[in-house]
This record gives sequence, C-alpha cells and structure tokens, in this order.
Amino acid sequence: MNNTSATNGFVGEIEGLSLVDLVQFACLAGDDRKLSVLSSDDNLGVLFFSNNEIVHAEFGELVGEEAFFRIMSWPSGTFSMLFDKTNDRTIDSSWNFLLLEAARRLDEQQKKVAPVKEDEQVILPTVLVVDDSRFFTKAFVTLFEDQINAKVIGTATNGKEALKFLEMQTPDLVTLDMTMPVMSGDVALKHIMIRSPAPVVLLSNFNDEHSFRMIDFMRYGAVDVVAKPINPDSWRLIGRRLQYILMNVREFCFENLSRAKNLKPVEHKITPTQAAKKLILILSGLGGMLELQKIIPTLEPDETTTVLVLQNMYPGMAKHLTSYFNSFTPYVVTTLNLNEELLGGQCRIGNCYGRRQIVFQGNAPVVLGQDDQLNQLPLDAESLLRSASEVFGSLMSLILLSGVDVDLKNGMEAVKEKGGRIILQESESCLLPGPLEALKTLALEDSCLRPEDISAYLAQPRA
Repeated sequence: MNNTSATNGFVGEIEGLSLVDLVQFACLAGDDRKLSVLSSDDNLGVLFFSNNEIVHAEFGELVGEEAFFRIMSWPSGTFSMLFDKTNDRTIDSSWNFLLLEAARRLDEQQKKVAPVKEDEQVILPTVLVVDDSRFFTKAFVTLFEDQINAKVIGTATNGKEALKFLEMQTPDLVTLDMTMPVMSGDVALKHIMIRSPAPVVLLSNFNDEHSFRMIDFMRYGAVDVVAKPINPDSWRLIGRRLQYILMNVREFCFENLSRAKNLKPVEHKITPTQAAKKLILILSGLGGMLELQKIIPTLEPDETTTVLVLQNMYPGMAKHLTSYFNSFTPYVVTTLNLNEELLGGQCRIGNCYGRRQIVFQGNAPVVLGQDDQLNQLPLDAESLLRSASEVFGSLMSLILLSGVDVDLKNGMEAVKEKGGRIILQESESCLLPGPLEALKTLALEDSCLRPEDISAYLAQPRA
C-alpha cells in the first residue's frame, strides 16, 4: 500500500482490495469524503459521500447513479480518498441498494461477454403474477424481467387460475392481488397455503379497509405486504422491495412458518400517563410481521413498560400496522414519531431504517434521530441499542425476529453490559433464519424461543 497525505486522506492502491470495500468503508465512516478512482485504462471517476450515504458521482458527462454504476464496473485501478464535500446531490438511493444493483449489472455484463457452456444454465428466481388487470400484469412482468432480473413463469387473472398453475409448478415467489373476480386474493391465499404452499406477497391499494384485511391475512403465511403502484415513484419503491425479497427468497425456510391464531379485539386499554421505566425493543425483518401477530397481542399489560417495534417493511406500512394492532392489545399502539416521549403502556411501531437513539429529555425517555420514509438509510443499530441500554439498563429486553439484517454485534454487547436481556427467535421457526443463526454464534442471547413463547418468558420475574 502506498500512503501519502496523512492530514487530508490517503491515496494509492491496495492489492486485493475491491472498489466495493472502499465504498463500504466511506459509507460507514459517516463523514464527508471524496473518492477518486482512476481505472487501468485511464478513466477517471469521482464519488462523494456524506452522512453514511453516497450523494454524488461523476464520470465524464455522466452524473448520479449511472456514473456510479460505470465506475463500479471497473476491475482495477488506483484511488485517492480525501476529506472533501460537495453541494451537488444526484443520488438518493441507499448505498446498500446501489452496491447490490451494481453487482447485478456486473453479473449481466459478464454473462453477455462470457458464453454459457452447454452444461451450464443461469437459474433466475421465478415468479407467478396474479392480477386481474392486464395493465398491472404487463407492468409487473416488465418490472421483474427487465429491472429485477427475475423470470415470470406464469400469470393468472384470479385465484382459481393461480391454484391450477401452482398444482403444476412451484415458483420462488407469488405476487397476489387482493381484489379480483372469481376468487379474491385473500381466499386464494388460504387455499395456496393449504394445497400448494409458496412464498406470497400481497398487493392492494393502501386504504384502511384493504390494509387491515391484508395484515390480518398475513396470519396464514404471506411473507410481505406492499401497496399497488400508483405513480413512477411508487413503482421504484415496489421494485426495490421486490428485489430485496427475491435476493433472499431462496434462503426462505417456508416449512418453518406456522399460522398465527385468530385475534380477538380487546375491550380495556391502558391509559399512558407516566414515563416508561421498562423497554421491550423488537427488531424484525422478512417473516417477522407474521410473528408480531403472535407476540404483541399476548404481551402482559404493564403501565411501566413501553414497547418499541422496528419492522423492515414497505414504506407507509407503519400506520396500517399500528391501526391493526391497536385493536388487539391493551397497549395504546401508535406510529413512532421522533421527539415524542415514551410512556408506559404504549406500543410504538416504525420502520427498521433511519438513525434513532433514545435519550432522556426532562423526566421521560424520547426517541431522537433521523427518520427515513423511503427505506434507503440503514438502521444504525449500534447507536440505538447503546443509547437504549444507557437509559433502561437491566430493565430493557431486546427481541430479534426472523430476517433482521442489520449489524447488531456491538449493540447487543452494549445491552448485555448494562444487564439487559436478549431473546432470539428460534431459528427453526423463522422464514429467514440465516441472520439469527449468525447472531447465535456470538452467544450473547439469554434465550432462543418460538414467538408463541416470548410473551410468557417476558412475564417471568428475572433471577
């Protein structure tokens, strides 16, 4: 490695270090940096970073994401990284998404250059699109095949057609519209889970009626809920969400899923009046929304405890999830709004993105930070868990559910240092167990439990 300028940054080349490594380092550093890359054939590209994100890219006349993707396609070269900033903002996507998309494009480029051998076959994730609208069906086929790099192996206009298809083939993923003639999506979902189990993503318009039914029908084993696109921005959002699901779909252990019980509305609600003294913090990813239906309604009511749920979900889902759970628990369920006091008897629900930390303001804990409505800013789990453990200490319980995919090691260590307890969902009950199995190797958890057993465990007095 060749080093220069110790005050302004460093320049040179590092054998074996990829451009992806440099980008990840600059993003995780969190400060303002400029990365200049000179390819082996003398092409110059520049990337700017700020607040843990890539904010601008330049290559020739190209700027923004296309410039970034061109730079990331270079196999080798030299670099310089300096402390510098720019007023230009041409990139809004999260760095995780950009790196994944860059890898996908590079794979496609290599496939075009390298001929496929006769005995080799590129296996793309497969999808069944179920929708009675020709427009949406065609649009989803284009989205999957042209932008997400998946193969649509079938379409259906109603639930009956979908069931017939699933008797003959098993796709990696099914997108299922909720409102269709002949057999609606919710009825079709029941039959799919009984007769031809497959990962299903439910789609519908996000209004109070439809969203409540969609979340309720997740009890039968749907893996996610997304809104039907209504404009170009929402098409981009759903494209990112479906791409994220398909990146993980072949790691799904669908046989692990078990239905949640039919929930009953509660009659009596807690009246939150005092600052929370205890915290139940739940972090959840793919597959976790189903498990929340087994946990939140069964939590023992406690006027001193606040429940904070951060679920990796489609943007805008938090308010619908809040409305749903508020019917089935004594806790008062609201969406997570930053700078509001955490009171005992409350359950706050937010997305598993953005920067959050818990601090005392006055006589009550509050959640501060930066929210992210577009799911582009990864959750800074270390900051959240360290600050939460400072405030609540041994009165904090951390629950980690299926598919939670943020960096948790340092945060979990902070929870243990302050006497808090950590509960992992038993991996044999997870839709996406890989992340939790990795966390088990740290041996920091107090217990691994099925979701059905977590509330009873929390109710037990600690030794």
